Amino acid sequence: MKPYFLHQTLITQIISATVLLTLLLGVVHAADTNEIPPPSAILDQNLSAAEREDLLARLTDEQVRSIVWQLIRTEKEQQTPTDSVVQELTAITNRFRVGLLKELKQTPNIARIPSVIATAMVPPGRDKKDIWLVFAYLGGILLVGWTAQYLFKRLSARIPETLAMVGGNNFPQRLGRRLLLLIYDLFIPVVFVLGAYIAFLLVYGGHEPNRLLMMGLLAAILLAWLLNQLVNFIFSPHRSSSRLTSLNDVDSQLLSSRVSWIFIGGSFLYFFQNYLGAISSPFEGPALVQSVSLVGGMTLIGMIISVMWLIRRPVSIMLLAGHPPGGVRKLLTTIWPIIGTTTVLLLFVFALFSAIGLEEKGALTSVLKTLLLLLMVLPLILGAMGPLIREWGVSDSELENLQTSRRGARDGIVQAARAVVLLLALIALGQIWHIDIVKLTASSLGERVAGMGAQILVTIALAYILWAAAKRWISSAQVDETADDAEEGDAHAGSDPGGQGLSRAATVLPLLRGFLFVTICVVAVMAILASLGVNIGPLIAAASVIGLAIGFGAQTLVADIISGVFFLIDDAFRKGEYIDVGGSTGTVEKISIRSMQLRHHNGPIHTIPYSTVSTLTNFSRDWVIMKFELRVHFEQDVEKVRKLIKKVGKELLNDPEHGSQFLDGLKSQGVNRMDDSAFVIRCKFSAKPGNQWALRRVAYAKIQEAFADAGIQFAPKRVVVEAVTSKLAVAGAAVEALDSEDNANEQDRG
Repeated sequence: MKPYFLHQTLITQIISATVLLTLLLGVVHAADTNEIPPPSAILDQNLSAAEREDLLARLTDEQVRSIVWQLIRTEKEQQTPTDSVVQELTAITNRFRVGLLKELKQTPNIARIPSVIATAMVPPGRDKKDIWLVFAYLGGILLVGWTAQYLFKRLSARIPETLAMVGGNNFPQRLGRRLLLLIYDLFIPVVFVLGAYIAFLLVYGGHEPNRLLMMGLLAAILLAWLLNQLVNFIFSPHRSSSRLTSLNDVDSQLLSSRVSWIFIGGSFLYFFQNYLGAISSPFEGPALVQSVSLVGGMTLIGMIISVMWLIRRPVSIMLLAGHPPGGVRKLLTTIWPIIGTTTVLLLFVFALFSAIGLEEKGALTSVLKTLLLLLMVLPLILGAMGPLIREWGVSDSELENLQTSRRGARDGIVQAARAVVLLLALIALGQIWHIDIVKLTASSLGERVAGMGAQILVTIALAYILWAAAKRWISSAQVDETADDAEEGDAHAGSDPGGQGLSRAATVLPLLRGFLFVTICVVAVMAILASLGVNIGPLIAAASVIGLAIGFGAQTLVADIISGVFFLIDDAFRKGEYIDVGGSTGTVEKISIRSMQLRHHNGPIHTIPYSTVSTLTNFSRDWVIMKFELRVHFEQDVEKVRKLIKKVGKELLNDPEHGSQFLDGLKSQGVNRMDDSAFVIRCKFSAKPGNQWALRRVAYAKIQEAFADAGIQFAPKRVVVEAVTSKLAVAGAAVEALDSEDNANEQDRG
């Protein structure tokens, strides 16, 4: 029994010690770490009410607050979605921040580049002081190349002179002539490089770094020179007869030289990076190249921005040239440097983000190619397409007399060609940045961006097509109306007021054009916002509420708009008509949604809101009757005068210049009245509105000529004054003398 008793006692002691140790450790751990039971222990559904109350009773107030905060944090974490897009952006952003700091720390290494180049240029076994011999060799080689191209230009001087006289002066002919000159110009840098390369081969001693230097230098010179020749091809600073733009010599030289700065700097930076990477050690080479790429890229970006602001005036002139500019082009002439600067900065930031955050190689090269495409190639191609298509196969004289339908068809071809060019430019941008559409859309972020981008592009394309179609239809209708009005305007003998205005369609079309533009833009913006995930319902509701508030607060404005709509529906006036509105007379010069502008025949402009118009008199509708008066002596035969005026009326109707302007011939209405010295004879005729004043002048001249031939004189106005006789004068003087004597006597008595 003793062993069993000892065994039982031992087990009891072990259990007691374990329980005691557990309690001690729990107290110590609770005291040291202030351990709080998890919220799940309190919210356990298996606990009874008594056990839960006992558990809560053993907790302090601070522990209860901690449990509540844990529950709140757990709920927030559960509500926060673990979006892969957010995780991707966070990782890319962190990588970009760390990489940018690393690149900035490596920038001071640029100071070591001269020593690296000097070490590479000196051949083995030679002293570093002999580096001047290398520079002398380089200078001599370049001098040989320059001499070769100089001799080539001297020997072939007659070729460009002959090519400059080929073809006509319209745009396609000038373009063909300039292409021939470009082919000749491209031989000049090629001859330079060939001459320099042959001279290099003759003196080359086998030192590989110097061969790399010479090849890079010649390649940079060749590329920069070729790009400069392309710039000269476009702007022709020294060949005005073959110039493709509307700039003068000064602006062409300014634009050509400043743009060449960018190409020269970019070419040398590109080849210098390659040379530096080839001669540097594998350990320090990548860091030096990255530092040069960063600093050189920032310098080149600053140069591009500076050049854009230096050439803003010549570029604005080119934007306004050619086809009559619209509102968008006029606005672009003032803000294009801002747009260009913003584009350059955004592309540079994107390049940094791609190179550092996405670890894309060649980001700077991609930026330069993108800027070349967006700021140089694409605008020039889009600008050249207009005159090239409109003037293709048409001489200058034929172009001016080109029918409206053919001109509209060519404009449509221009729009379609430009749309194709924009699509090709978009594809080229994807190739430049090595964008794989399939791979891009495979990721969650790329799928969302691609989907939104596709919807936005489709929306913009549809809006552009709708606006282009509406604008083309309205413009063609306006051209037809303007042509008809111009033909009628040629019949006007003079520039007197009161002529016929434009048609009803030509008056309403500008307002319809503005309405369609605003509507298409608003709908397109709403669709784009919806594509971006913005809820446009509140925006529409807010716009409705604001419109209602404006309707109540600006009742005069609403009255102006509604009155104007009904005036246009009633066809009360048209643009170009001469009207009288409450004493304000003039020709309708401009019509807006709330007011009209009248140009008085003396020059002032009256701006009249529609709601203030109570009575409107139109002097330019259908026909007008002109009446005037003639004065003849009492001795003249009135019937003879009537017949002469009728004869003059028939002659005017048969007149080839003025006859078509009469609706009813000149005739006499007989004696209208008599005054103290003459018969007053009234004459009248009817004519098209606006022609009556000039026709009256012609009628005066013809009547004067007919009266002179018939011996009839006009009667001037006369005043008959009865002369005083001598007897009456003596009697009046005697009476005046007697009155003076009586007045003197009365004064003496007084």
